Amino acid sequence: MSSLLSDLSNAVDANNEQDILDNLKLILAQGVNIELENSNILKRIIPLNNDKITQAFVEVAAEWCKLEHNRKFFTDKEIIEYLLGLLEKSEESLIVSTIRALGNICYENDEARQIIDKKGLSTVISILEADCSRKNNLLTLKVSGFLVNLLTSNDELQKAALKLNIVDIVEKVLNKYLKSFNENQMLFAFLLTILNNVIDYIEDQDVPFKESLCCVLVDIFKMSTTPEISVICLEILHGQSHKDEIKTLLARQGVCELVFELIEKYRNQVNDEESRTVMKMACDMIVIILTGDDCMYLLYNNGQGKVYENMITWLDSDDPDLLSTGVLALGNFARKDTHCIHMVQNGISKKLIALLSRHNTSQSDIKVQHALLSTLKNLVIPQQNKPIVLEEGLIDVIYPMIELDQYLVIFKLLGTFRMVIDGQEKAALDLISRKEFLEKLIYWCYNSDHLGVRGEIPRLLSWLIKHCHSFKPFKTLIQIKDSVKCLVEMTSSNHAVMQNESFYALNLLCIGCGVGNESDSSNGVNGDHAAEDGDQTLFDQLINADIGKNLSFVVNKYSDKMDKHTIENLLTLLEQLINSPSLVGHLKSNNVGEALAKLTANPNAQAVSEKLNHVTVQINEN
Repeated sequence: MSSLLSDLSNAVDANNEQDILDNLKLILAQGVNIELENSNILKRIIPLNNDKITQAFVEVAAEWCKLEHNRKFFTDKEIIEYLLGLLEKSEESLIVSTIRALGNICYENDEARQIIDKKGLSTVISILEADCSRKNNLLTLKVSGFLVNLLTSNDELQKAALKLNIVDIVEKVLNKYLKSFNENQMLFAFLLTILNNVIDYIEDQDVPFKESLCCVLVDIFKMSTTPEISVICLEILHGQSHKDEIKTLLARQGVCELVFELIEKYRNQVNDEESRTVMKMACDMIVIILTGDDCMYLLYNNGQGKVYENMITWLDSDDPDLLSTGVLALGNFARKDTHCIHMVQNGISKKLIALLSRHNTSQSDIKVQHALLSTLKNLVIPQQNKPIVLEEGLIDVIYPMIELDQYLVIFKLLGTFRMVIDGQEKAALDLISRKEFLEKLIYWCYNSDHLGVRGEIPRLLSWLIKHCHSFKPFKTLIQIKDSVKCLVEMTSSNHAVMQNESFYALNLLCIGCGVGNESDSSNGVNGDHAAEDGDQTLFDQLINADIGKNLSFVVNKYSDKMDKHTIENLLTLLEQLINSPSLVGHLKSNNVGEALAKLTANPNAQAVSEKLNHVTVQINEN
């Protein structure tokens, strides 16, 4: 035991209050790190009813608790409750010292936090709330620091703090000191950390994140030159930026421009995992804000927006996070046809294709690949953009990517293929004529655990069949194992558009593979039949793919919801199928005729009632 602590213990034993006070002051004055051996001395002092000793004791306690070793002796219900009781006193200096002591006790100390619990939390928050009646902010500073230690890593206290109105209280204090921000940066750091601690639970606790609070945070973000404060503001705003009203506010307040400037300022200092994480978060917030429609229009500003121009500059970045952010941001701007047309006219698609040509291998950054494909897919949605982008070499650049094995990228790749061949006969015919391409599609369809990939493949196949305007590739297609099955399974999709696409594609396959269709050029399809025995090959595959079971399922489930075009395409397909006796038997055994009877109740089937009756009779009577 140190001599200072021994002298204090002797004074307590002698019950000499002056000696106790003198020894406490001496310990404070010398500032020596004293390690306690137990809590005996503490519990012998706290019963003493002497204001001066109490004041000196809590000051000493605050110093002693800076040492992790000593905190365990203060982590005692009797001692903590005694300290909490002192917070009810009127002397501000005593409260400040007590807050310091409790704050130090709670530092990385879950047991102490549990002792303080919700009752103590309520007392502490009420002290923060009373800031409006104080002339200086010393107590506010200390109590804010205490709350940081008390709330950190304690979910239950964080939720309790929300119920005690901590968000509104912090907002008021932030507003009070906003004009003196530079002089109170430590206070702001504490208050923002408190907010950051509780922010994840505001929705669960039905606590609104008000626009007024968002505005204060934006003001702080703009004023701050302190990285710690800027990062906390960024974390809070990023966490709330998924809300449409917050996105719009952030866009209007110039947050994207500010974030861009900060990234440009500090990008060369990003040299460790922590700084990289912060930069990724900043980049992500720009992209999130641009997912809002109002934000997209505002920041695009007819192609003159500063944020739009800034994102284009990042296309030249050699940093994968900045590059992918720039590309994704442009993809979000490309959610309106007029924007897409303007961007293609101004060479954005050409630049993106050139970038993808350098990032289309298995060694390339997946995030960059995903971003480039997403944005190019958006850009080719307008019909007038498709031939331009095809001429710029899109297919040649993305085709090698079928060798990739990252299904997140493959999903975007498939969507890009599908969108660009819409109405583009030459491109569609080129792709559907490539056997290795079709084989890869079917492989992915039945060997991927990515639901998006498995859903996209039959859609791409059906679009290729529709837009190639030729029967010639059908022979190759149906010879690929499970290709017909892939289309058949799409008939029972939960999505009406996919049902309709599959009916139409299967109908074209039946026409194209049927005997006697050499001169058929309906639907704008060149009348070259696939093979003389193509019909039987196709019919066998349709049966093996359980087309009857799939059609029976989809009609039974969706007969009342089918639109006119879907019903017409379904019946036209069935007219093709009933040309095969074996298929008629298959359809009958799967109760397709009974299912079709339900369509008669759908008003959309009235215009084709004769066709419906004919098909139903053919299935039921054979």
